[in-house]
Amino acid sequence: MDRIMEDRSTDYRHEQKYFITLTQATELTSRLSRVLPFDRYSLDGGRYLISSVYFDTLDDRSLEGTEAGLLKRKKYRIRAYNHDDSFISLEKKTKRGPLGKKESVRIDRRIYDDIMYKRGESLLGLDSPLAHEFYHVMNVEGYRPRTVVEYVRRAFVSDISNVRITLDMNIKGSGSGLDMFLDSGSLVYTVPPCWVVMEVKYDHFLPDHIKALLPDASVMQSSCSKYVYGRTFI
Repeated sequence: MDRIMEDRSTDYRHEQKYFITLTQATELTSRLSRVLPFDRYSLDGGRYLISSVYFDTLDDRSLEGTEAGLLKRKKYRIRAYNHDDSFISLEKKTKRGPLGKKESVRIDRRIYDDIMYKRGESLLGLDSPLAHEFYHVMNVEGYRPRTVVEYVRRAFVSDISNVRITLDMNIKGSGSGLDMFLDSGSLVYTVPPCWVVMEVKYDHFLPDHIKALLPDASVMQSSCSKYVYGRTFI
């Protein structure tokens, strides 16, 4: 695979997460769709399905770091859209307080299966520092698949300050099974379906005309870690 398939941005972005109701999400979708386009993954109606396999050590280093709210922490996952294995990405999320960044590299189904069921040696064939790093954490630090997380997303984007607003609903996790392509039938709700997770991400500032469209300050801000919910609410 080409190096151009990798994204290793060094810039941290502002990340804010909130719980909102289904009614608020419906009203917000109506407002945002008048001024912002959906993102490139969207299907009809702007929705699409996200499936992720999250990895952690046997002593749950990522889980405990997230629950403790550590200033610096990281998570590794593999992600696909709409149960389609033609586009799979290996991703690393790094948090530094309220700021976050994502690095990713595209992999194929053969590499995915190698990671899930073997030692991931095919990662070493990629011209990707992230792929080599993940091979190391698998085989030296003991990172292994720990849960599947799946949800429906609507995402709106703006070129101004690289704004991205996502609405995630029907959030589920794996009661059993760790393969996102084979075990979706075993998923159960980890967040009550009456709640939606809204994420607001931007580079330097949130434009006033977009901020004015968002729910007021009464909405509940939260860390809203779907990985934590997938591990602790099943």
